[in-house]
Amino acid sequence: MTRPLLLILLLLLSACSPPEKPPLRIAISPWPGYEFLYLAEQLKLFEAEGVEVQIVQFSSPIDSRRAYATGQVDGFCSSPDGVLIVREQSQRQPRIVYVTDYSSGGDLIVSRAGITHVDQLAGKRVGVEAGTINNFVLAHALEKANLTSNSAQRVYLAQSDMLSALLSNDIDAAVTYPPYSIAMLKQPHLREIFSTRQIPGEILDVIALDAEVIATRKDDVHAMLRGLEAAYEYARQNPQKADTIMAAREGITVDEFRNSILNDLYLLRAVDQAFYLGPDQRLLKALQSAQRLLLDNGEIKQAVDLTTLVMD
Repeated sequence: MTRPLLLILLLLLSACSPPEKPPLRIAISPWPGYEFLYLAEQLKLFEAEGVEVQIVQFSSPIDSRRAYATGQVDGFCSSPDGVLIVREQSQRQPRIVYVTDYSSGGDLIVSRAGITHVDQLAGKRVGVEAGTINNFVLAHALEKANLTSNSAQRVYLAQSDMLSALLSNDIDAAVTYPPYSIAMLKQPHLREIFSTRQIPGEILDVIALDAEVIATRKDDVHAMLRGLEAAYEYARQNPQKADTIMAAREGITVDEFRNSILNDLYLLRAVDQAFYLGPDQRLLKALQSAQRLLLDNGEIKQAVDLTTLVMD
C-alpha cells in the first residue's frame, strides 16, 4: 500500500471513531461528606468503572453553584436549598442523583462567651453565609427556642471570615460547619449552643447533575455513582489511608476528619438511596421544607414542582 493511500485509510478510520467524551465535572466545597468524591478521583476509582470524573474544588457552596450556573461544571454538591436557588437563578436544570449524607451535629451555631443558649440570640448579630443551609439551621434553632425567624440579626459573611468576626466582636454567634467549626471550637471563649444533633435527618447533602448530562450520559452517571460507592468501601477497608487523603484536602488532621465523619454526619450508601429517592420521599420532604423557608426569606420568588428536581 502506498503512503498516500495509507494516510487516506487512517483518516477514514479516525473519522469513523466516536469522539472522546469529556470528563464529568463536579464541583465540591469544604464538607467532610463530599470528600469521598475526591477520594474516588485520587484513587482512580471512577476510571475503573469506565468514566472520567473531574472533581473541581471551590471554597464555598455559593462558588460551586456559580460554577454550575455558568457552565463550568456539569454538577455540584449542595444541600437541597442550594439546588432550589440555582434552579431559579440560572437557565440550567439541575437534577439530584444521590443523597450523600445527613448532618447529625456537623452544622452548628457557635457563640461568644456570655451566650449559652439559643434563646439568648434574640436581637443578637448572627453570622450566616448567604444562600446556604446556614439560614435553615438558624431558623430551626430559633424555632426550637420559641423565637421567630427574624428574632436574630443576620450578618452575611463568608465562612472563612466567621472566626475573625467572632474574635473581633463583630458578631455574637455564627452558623458554621467543619472544617471551619473545628478552628472555632479550639478558641477558649467560643462554644457550641446548637447543632443538627437536635434535628437529625433534617439537613441533607446531595449530588446534583444537569438534566442534559443525565439524558445523554446516563451510563456515565451510573458509573460515577459506582465509583463513589467504591470509595466508601475503600475507606471502610483502609480507614487510615483514606482519611489521610481526605483530611489533607480539608486542611484538618486525620483525627479531626475522622471525628467529623463519625460524630457530625451520617454517610448514606447506595443501599440507603431508596429511602430518600424512593416512595418514602424523604428527599422530597426535605425539598418541601427548604422551599418553604427560601420563599419566606425571599431567597427564591416562585415555587417549583419539586419532583422535577430529582432524577427519574
